[in-house]
Amino acid sequence: MKTKREQRADVVRAMKDGGYFDSIMQASQDLQRVKEYLLAFAGGAEAPHDRLQYPDYPCFPGLRNLPLHSVRDVPGAAILEQSFTTIHSEWRTLSEGDYLQYAPEAMNHLWAVHLMQYMGICFEEVTGRFPQTHSLLRRLPRACLDYPWGDALISVHARDSHLKPHCSVDNLRVRCHLGIQVPTGCAIRVGGETRTWHEGKALLFEDSFEHEVWNQGDTKRAILIADFWHPDLTDIEIEALTAGFRKSDVRSLFLFNRLQFARDVPDVYIRHLHHQMASQDNDAVFRRYWR
Repeated sequence: MKTKREQRADVVRAMKDGGYFDSIMQASQDLQRVKEYLLAFAGGAEAPHDRLQYPDYPCFPGLRNLPLHSVRDVPGAAILEQSFTTIHSEWRTLSEGDYLQYAPEAMNHLWAVHLMQYMGICFEEVTGRFPQTHSLLRRLPRACLDYPWGDALISVHARDSHLKPHCSVDNLRVRCHLGIQVPTGCAIRVGGETRTWHEGKALLFEDSFEHEVWNQGDTKRAILIADFWHPDLTDIEIEALTAGFRKSDVRSLFLFNRLQFARDVPDVYIRHLHHQMASQDNDAVFRRYWR
């Protein structure tokens, strides 16, 4: 596997080859922070960050990064709480065969996930298990679902499981965990703070901070994961970032990296990934940033 530095260099190369990098460098002051972000990708100075915040990508400058957020910071989280009955009802229809089984290096047990939005691609078209929940997710304000590192999925940890300390890819998102089934003995540490989940309630955090999760309960723990854009990002920054990382020139570099720890991925998933990624390159927003 390539190092973080090598992966960043590949992203910059693709962006330069396709004209996106120059397009951002020549853009107005509205995209100044995106310019600084890309220059950090290219090896320039990185924005200051907390010692427990070390994502794979450089930290985007000028954001008020916090390990934990209030529901007031992310209006979509309150909507998910209000829709808990629907979400829980659809979750109860899932069988073991509806999950992908992950075996990441940081996990001491298999980690089961059911995909709705993954790497900027809708999987509800394949699985059809969460029609009401998925429709709701697509309507949430500032939902980060078209950006390739934003997800919406059901995450299940077995009892006696432990996800070791790690950081995610970037600091652009606030991750929402909505408790669906939470036995006693479950907790998450983000930075230096530890919290537990409650069924029907949203827990919001930035996964760019070091975090770890454990389930010492007597049954599985299930949550809905949904990503939202960081509240300090502007609409034009969100558009530019989505256009940059969603384009197949860039996304093809890392699209399948996250599937490397999944076991027995159905062929229909792989075909769907290929088809959707190719068709999404026709999006008009790309023409504003790419050649």
